[in-house]
Amino acid sequence: MKIRLYYLLSLSIALFLASCSEEDDNIIDTQSPVINIEEPHNEEGISPGEEIHFDALFTDNVELASYKIEVHNGFDGHTHAYVKQEGDQDNPWSYSKVFTIEAGQKSFNAHHHIPVPAEINGEPISEGHYHFGVFVTDAAL
Repeated sequence: MKIRLYYLLSLSIALFLASCSEEDDNIIDTQSPVINIEEPHNEEGISPGEEIHFDALFTDNVELASYKIEVHNGFDGHTHAYVKQEGDQDNPWSYSKVFTIEAGQKSFNAHHHIPVPAEINGEPISEGHYHFGVFVTDAAL
């Protein structure tokens, strides 16, 4: 059995707040950043002990600030609140990391190899559906 990755709020999850420019107080950045994920593919299977190959292009009309990659189990039927069911394994894997983008960039190529452990604390990780989320923060905060 493999781990299945599902995009969590897929291609355009973006956090942004309107902000005034230092040059002109009348200019407000209201355009959200764009996320274009090349890999992994939706519903791609990854076996424990392998790695997730992540490639994405982030763009914004003014400036990008950071991005976050998050992986967590979806054993709860996509409600994002895990409720243990009888027979469920007790060892789900999760990953969460925030990366800073150098100031002034309107475009950024992200590339990572995220290892998926075969075991945690000597026990095999729980296999099944996992959510793969990508979040981008606009510098206009």
